[in-house]
Amino acid sequence: AMKFLNEVSLLAESEGHHPDLHLTNYRSVQVDLTTHAVGGLALPDFVLAAKIDTIKVEYSPKWLKEQEALADKAPSPKE
Repeated sequence: AMKFLNEVSLLAESEGHHPDLHLTNYRSVQVDLTTHAVGGLALPDFVLAAKIDTIKVEYSPKWLKEQEALADKAPSPKE
């Protein structure tokens, strides 16, 4: 999570657009993008979001196992 936050901060600096970053439980990250001047989302938010999406994330084996278990319990979509 810390590596991801550091990479987001580098991108934010290069874009001159700074999201609110939240770290909980040392591995859960929330990124909030908004442009306060317009009171919502603007083009810089979408540009930064697209660049953040390109950051390679390494998931812990424990987290992957938890996600697989949740997926197995989820109801299948109706066709």
